[in-house]
Amino acid sequence: MIRNILFNNKNINNIKKFRGFCSLSEKYGGKPVDLVFNVQKPSHLKPTDNQNVKNIIILHGLFGAGGNWKTISPKIADNTNCNVFQVDQRNHGISPHTNEFNYKVMSDDIGRLIEKENLNDVSIIGHSMGGRVAMLYALLYPETINKLVIVDISPSHLKSHTIMEFREYLERMDSMDVKNLKNRKEAEDWLAPVVPERGVRLFLLTNLILGDNGHYHWRINIKGLLEKIDNVASFPTPTEISEMSTSKTNKYTRPTLFIAGGKSHFIRDQDTQLINSYFPNYELEVVPNAGHWVHAEDPKTFVQIVSDFINKDN
Repeated sequence: MIRNILFNNKNINNIKKFRGFCSLSEKYGGKPVDLVFNVQKPSHLKPTDNQNVKNIIILHGLFGAGGNWKTISPKIADNTNCNVFQVDQRNHGISPHTNEFNYKVMSDDIGRLIEKENLNDVSIIGHSMGGRVAMLYALLYPETINKLVIVDISPSHLKSHTIMEFREYLERMDSMDVKNLKNRKEAEDWLAPVVPERGVRLFLLTNLILGDNGHYHWRINIKGLLEKIDNVASFPTPTEISEMSTSKTNKYTRPTLFIAGGKSHFIRDQDTQLINSYFPNYELEVVPNAGHWVHAEDPKTFVQIVSDFINKDN
């Protein structure tokens, strides 16, 4: 991952908008941190209809990292003529590990990134947990985001069994004797009783790193996530958002795209009323043969849908 490699013209208005971050963060669970990211620039510029977005920030889900998007990002960058930021969120990848882990402080992290990199004409793509971070950020600072893409998540409550599953994954990962692992196959076998789907096991094991000393270690902050996993079980309530925000509307009225996996249940029919209350200018696209990891299961369709939305003149 590379930090601080792209500099745009300073946007004084954005800097002023973010001056209140520290006090808000202290009230809602921590201060923003400097996230690690990689930037994918377009390989060549080509004619597009995109007049609204220059920079796209991608936010991964729980257990993920910015690198999970390394095959998708170049295609989106080329299709839209945008710089695409693949971000490691706090407690993930090689971004800082902290005791604070909630949607408010993670949204503040994004504000800090936008401020420090002097980004303007920004769009955010957020998947799962990253989608909720993106939604909250857009509701708190709507004037700083031109378009929003939310992938297979809604602002409603996750089902309790989903969080229980995630907690079981973390507990099993935490109980692994990583220092004495001989190979990744042993790690996969250890996870198997709790994580029966091999694809999910392999995804979790992207966080298992072989160090220079020949020993494995987790790059994800397992203990911190275990302690604070309930904080990402549900989206903040309208009352909580009002307490965080200087806006009186709790709405993001600019173009918003929700992308759902046809085989997933993270966006349900009953969620649309709540989605509309926060994002009245939204549209929903369903990718029929994909599950929760839409971008990984049908990348061609996903890239086309996202690129069309970013390029659309609205």
